[in-house]
Parts: sequence; C-alpha cells; structure tokens
Amino acid sequence: MLEERLFTQKLLESEQMLHRIACAFLRSESDRQDAMQETALKAWLHRNRLREERFFKTWITRIMINECRLIHRKARRMIVTDTIPDQPALDSNELETRLMLESLPEKQRVPLILHYLEGFSLEEIAQVKNISVGIVKYRMHQARKALRVEWNGKEEP
Repeated sequence: MLEERLFTQKLLESEQMLHRIACAFLRSESDRQDAMQETALKAWLHRNRLREERFFKTWITRIMINECRLIHRKARRMIVTDTIPDQPALDSNELETRLMLESLPEKQRVPLILHYLEGFSLEEIAQVKNISVGIVKYRMHQARKALRVEWNGKEEP
C-alpha cells in the first residue's frame, strides 16, 4: 500500500499521461476532467490493491481506461444538445491526425497511443489491457496498416 505522500507524488507525475489517455477516449473536456477526478478518487480508495509500487503507471492507466469506458457508455444514452465546441480549434494537420486516430476502433487506437505517445512497452500495454503481447502487436500492426491506407488515400490526387 502506498503512503499518502508517495501516492500524491506518483499521481501528479501521471497527470499529463492520464489526460492524454482521456483525450483518446472522450471528446468533451468536461468528460475528460470527470474521468481524471474519478480515476484519482478510485485509485485513492483502492490504493491498498496495488501490490508493487513499480506497477503504479499500468495500474492507474487501467483505472483511467475503465473510467473512460464507463463515461462513454453513459454518454451514448444521453441526447447532446450543446453545439458549442469545448476545445480549441486545431490546425488542419492536427485535426486530420486526430480524426484518423478516432476513426480507428478502440482496440487498435489505445495501444498506439499508449506506445507511441505515452512510451508504454508492449508488455505494459498487454498488462493494462489484460491481453497477450502477441495480441498487442497484432492490433498495433492492424492500426498502422489502416492508418497507412487512410493516409495514402488522402494523398492521392
């Protein structure tokens, strides 16, 4: 079990990574903030379940992914009436890249983001997603292949 000071330090060190993961799952900034708060709360309440401190990063990531899925499921049941975007405008390259990533199924998108943007090893991703390393490799291969097709399709005259 982590003591309060160490827990707080590790959580603060993970804050940017957790926000980027929330961005991969959720479109609304308010939903992302809710996911951040719920993740911190659930991690605090269940900190005694973390057996080894060195697994904090994968443990907290798993909590964040589960929380994002929960928020996403709840959002599907709601009718959105807001038409005002709650994120700043992106330049065309950033927007195109984000749209291409969002077009990927979650099973392919999340390993790519965890590996290339967050620096997770294949083994850590397998641990977070509770799947084998082989499946992680396969999903990343499929995602890169789909992005390549999408990208090349966009570049053709």
